[in-house]
Amino acid sequence: MEAELGEKEVDLILFAGQSNMSGRGEAGQAVLCDAAAGYEYRAISNPGGLLPIGEPFGLGEEKEGGIWDYDEAGKSKRTGSMVSAAAQAYHARTGRRIVGVSASVGGSDTVSWKQVYLADALERLERAKGFLAENRFAVDRIWVVWCQGESDGDAGRTGEDYMANVREIFQAFRAQGAEKCFLVQIGHYNYVKYPGGAGQLTGLEWDRRYEVIRNAQAALCREEEFILAGSFAPYLQEMKDDYHYHQRAYNLVGEAVGSAMADYVEALA
Repeated sequence: MEAELGEKEVDLILFAGQSNMSGRGEAGQAVLCDAAAGYEYRAISNPGGLLPIGEPFGLGEEKEGGIWDYDEAGKSKRTGSMVSAAAQAYHARTGRRIVGVSASVGGSDTVSWKQVYLADALERLERAKGFLAENRFAVDRIWVVWCQGESDGDAGRTGEDYMANVREIFQAFRAQGAEKCFLVQIGHYNYVKYPGGAGQLTGLEWDRRYEVIRNAQAALCREEEFILAGSFAPYLQEMKDDYHYHQRAYNLVGEAVGSAMADYVEALA
């Protein structure tokens, strides 16, 4: 195992993507994260400090004209995510701690990411790096955890175009020091509960579009910069609506992400 980090050493992780990264679960059922597992850096709502990791992760991290995950009534859509489970599993395996930064927004496809959200996410990452340097934290690793793709499926995007867009997005993160992208594969359109689908497509027809994205994500993770860290595909029975999951699924996927990160650092030893 790679050596545990010192008291002022952290791994910096940007949690980016769309609604299933933001989390639509039930925070009261989330994994409780040990204080030693790390911190959340809130680049928008609390840029001068660190907070314990808890759910809903990223609460209040909205920026007009950028990442904005409020509903029409002005209420946060963030209700419980995978992040606490990921941080806890990673720390339990390695003894290392993270600083997590929220950069996710529901309903975002890769085109809107390139045009609107990427600049905001990059700024959040830079703010986190600056805060940690000013407060004498040493950053050992910088990673992105990416959970996104349902909106590209909805748009009927080809696998080739999806892969090209995600590569372009990650290259921007890599230019700011990100070493790896731990990718979380999307699940199914909930064709069981919604067999009639929406619009002119049945639920199964929508899910075939999601399959294109799932396959593209698997192909990306055969490339050096991407690691398949988890998948929502096994959790169709844990879905609460067309696209989102109950907290149990977020907990299990988060645990898989933490284990994948632990596998990576242990392999470096």
